[in-house]
Amino acid sequence: MELRHCKNDRLTYGEKRTNVSNVRMNEVKDTRSRILDVAEELFSEQGFDRVSIRDITKIAEVNLAAINYHFGSKEDLIAAVFERHIVPLNQARMSALEVLQKSSKKHLKLEDILEAFIRPTIECSFGTPKGGKAFSQLLGRCLSETNPEIEAMLRRQCVPLMDKMDAALMQALPKLSRADIFWRMKFTYGALHHWLLTKDKFRPDWMVAVDAEAQIQKLISFAAAGFRAV
Repeated sequence: MELRHCKNDRLTYGEKRTNVSNVRMNEVKDTRSRILDVAEELFSEQGFDRVSIRDITKIAEVNLAAINYHFGSKEDLIAAVFERHIVPLNQARMSALEVLQKSSKKHLKLEDILEAFIRPTIECSFGTPKGGKAFSQLLGRCLSETNPEIEAMLRRQCVPLMDKMDAALMQALPKLSRADIFWRMKFTYGALHHWLLTKDKFRPDWMVAVDAEAQIQKLISFAAAGFRAV
């Protein structure tokens, strides 16, 4: 009689634990992402004060314990909504600026500096589901509604980038004071934010649609002219 050696298809206890852990980890990530998506949508539509944690838990189909586990408080949830957009965006800007500084040892060109700031924003917007509309609206609310904690969070995230931008711009435009740089950068940021909010609106019928690259170049040219204006 021939004996057949059959392979044991049963998982070991350790393998079962690993599989269960992976499933739970994915569930945790899905829950956190779902909470962030719902919070971002509600905050952008209604504002921070009018949205309650209960509103978020109802639509996200989670309980209050999930909010507490992942974020701790409403303020921390708001910060997390912003940071998941701002952190990678500012990292892309910083990386572009660092590459530019390494490649331009003698003189930095104004348009290149502005491109390091503008291009990542527009490219991220075109590459984001719904075009980043909810976050653009959310950022608009942040700028119009008074919330010291959100202002502190944005300052914490943006000051390192703006310090590097200031240094590069002062090198490219040595005749401008730091105050001049500040105001021109403020107006540039305003133009960029306005673009985020209205890029798909108010286009006359006679105007031919332009792609992301063309819009990047137009905004860079506009901002550069403002920086060079007396």
